[in-house]
Amino acid sequence: MKVLLVYPLTRQKGIPAPSWMPLGLSSIASVVRRAGHEVCIFDRFAQMARLGPATHLINQAMLQGIREFRPDIIGLNTVSPLIYDAVQCVETIRREYEGVILAGGHHATAVPALTLQKLPRLNGIVQGEGELPLLRLLDGDLPQSIEGLWWRAADGSITNTPARQIADLDSLPFPDLHLLDLSFYTRRSVLPIRGYCLSSISLLTSRGCDKNCSFCTESLTYGKGVRFHSPEYVIEWVKQIARDYRVEGIYFHDNDFLADRARAMRICEGFMANGLHKRLKWAIQARSDRVDREVVGLLKRAGCVVIETGVEAASQKELDAVKKMSTVHANEKAVEICRSMGMSVHAYMLTSFEGETLVDLENRLNWLKKVRPTSFSWQPIQIHPASPLYQRKQLDFFEKNDWTEDRVVTYYRQDYLSSIPAEQRRLWMKKNFSPFAKRYKRLGILRRNPLPKLLLLFFDDLWRFIRKYRNHRTHQPLPARRL
Repeated sequence: MKVLLVYPLTRQKGIPAPSWMPLGLSSIASVVRRAGHEVCIFDRFAQMARLGPATHLINQAMLQGIREFRPDIIGLNTVSPLIYDAVQCVETIRREYEGVILAGGHHATAVPALTLQKLPRLNGIVQGEGELPLLRLLDGDLPQSIEGLWWRAADGSITNTPARQIADLDSLPFPDLHLLDLSFYTRRSVLPIRGYCLSSISLLTSRGCDKNCSFCTESLTYGKGVRFHSPEYVIEWVKQIARDYRVEGIYFHDNDFLADRARAMRICEGFMANGLHKRLKWAIQARSDRVDREVVGLLKRAGCVVIETGVEAASQKELDAVKKMSTVHANEKAVEICRSMGMSVHAYMLTSFEGETLVDLENRLNWLKKVRPTSFSWQPIQIHPASPLYQRKQLDFFEKNDWTEDRVVTYYRQDYLSSIPAEQRRLWMKKNFSPFAKRYKRLGILRRNPLPKLLLLFFDDLWRFIRKYRNHRTHQPLPARRL
């Protein structure tokens, strides 16, 4: 059978774009392909980079891909801030396609019944991890018997079977990255490995999180706890990447690479034993309370150049409010250790806490100036459906509203928690935060990259602009990538 997997797009500034590789779809594709089925990924985000933001051109390219590939099943990846794109995709696809359409991913997993209600032309929802439910459906199992599948029968009735975690992640083949537009995802950039101008690939070597931050929905998709690929699996995967793709770096997308300290250290040893530390620079995410001198030293020797950590706030009150289960002291200590050992450290920070005032913003900015992480990001808290915060605040936006682009974008731009009027926040950001952040970022990039790299980055950006302009003028669609 044939499967088409679709990745969403966004045109909105300030709304998170799925700028990382669609690793979930790549993993599903590899499992389905290993079982003898054909797979194609239509990446609407990568298409947008080629065709520009005109949705009708991207839709035309998607329909053209469907006509050529003639899939038996189409699967849509859903993300809550971009759920409007899934709505538009279903409407567009149904103009010409009468086969099975499924939705999966974070949003569909968080609110499966509501997603089927809001998208009445969907056949079903894959809740949780998508590899095994989709494979069983392709193999002809009855939908009502498939774990993790919500299915709409011909009479409109809906059945569902509870999702089940994949116990042994090493049983999965390496994701089929060649199905993606690697010229787009591996282009030189200072974003994936913060501040370093490198071509890179993103990998996910574990699933889940053992914490329960009130703003997070990670555990909805992957379930409670953390599961890991073995160090041997990870090293073989990295060796394949180094052999097959001309990249300079790897970004490990794990929520907490150091959650299993012994495993992380074995991966570092594997990098060094196989000479990978000489070929690749890499970055990880880790909780600040897991950062110490021994592990930072080993990471550095193995080629890691950036540790990203969820600092979130500069006050203990704010950390406790979102159930971060960490301390300001641990955050400051982690930054100090990294800086003293020559390891770049990126601090993720949040704003728009409940009851937040301009004084809180000043304190957060002063904390950055005092602690001086190598780089930082500063984003408002987003309240996703089914998250503990969404439930505690008794928000019902997704239940009571149509999932149109205007409404969803407006919802995610709304400040539901802080005490700062929108205009006051805008003026404070323009006067105090933005000049500091821009200067800090530019100086950081200059410090971490030699002049030849900076020149390459400039000419790469110039060439992409020219190519994008040409493609937009000629309206040439990017073909779907097929096995």
